[in-house]
Amino acid sequence: MKADRHDHPVFARLYNWLTWAGELTTVGRWRTEALQSAKGRLLIVGLGPGHDLAHLPPAVTEVVAVEPAAAMRRISSRRKKSMPVQLIAGVGEHLPLPDASVDSVLLALVLCTVEDPVAVLLEVARVLRPGGSVCVLEHVRARDGSVLGRVQDRLAHGWARIAGGCEPHRRTQLAFEAAGYDTSGLQDRTCVINVPLLAPHLIGVARPPAAG
Repeated sequence: MKADRHDHPVFARLYNWLTWAGELTTVGRWRTEALQSAKGRLLIVGLGPGHDLAHLPPAVTEVVAVEPAAAMRRISSRRKKSMPVQLIAGVGEHLPLPDASVDSVLLALVLCTVEDPVAVLLEVARVLRPGGSVCVLEHVRARDGSVLGRVQDRLAHGWARIAGGCEPHRRTQLAFEAAGYDTSGLQDRTCVINVPLLAPHLIGVARPPAAG
């Protein structure tokens, strides 16, 4: 994922509005649920407009966020925060952090836009300390054989062009499994209030493979 590929100022403003609307519906509650196990130094991959910062549990003591889009960084920097946030320009495939340097990670509506989800997940495993958790809230492709899944496949290219590279038909659970993660803590959810094309979600906690 190249930074300039995702820096779409007009889309950033639209996405900020859409995610604000999501905060008033089920997606806002899901952010809180997804972050329940976060603690210590939390890495947010793809901060976007920064709505996740309103859902941090008390166990989080520090936040470092990586965001490739300058427009998104400008929006998130203006958001009210409960604690200082170290905001870094960077991409998920090459996280600018040392090995084993964070206690937990949040992946929220970001794996749909990265160029290589498996590479991002391997990077997350690298920077996460042993025993740390990966908090997940991702929209995914609908189940095989479903009408929605076929619609997602058909509209994926056009949607990505207008939505900052977002691909609605990503098979994200398969990416977790390919990266060696334990996905038993992930659940399927559906919310069609905001954007039906992005209705199916994965939510919960994923565990990366043990180092070595």
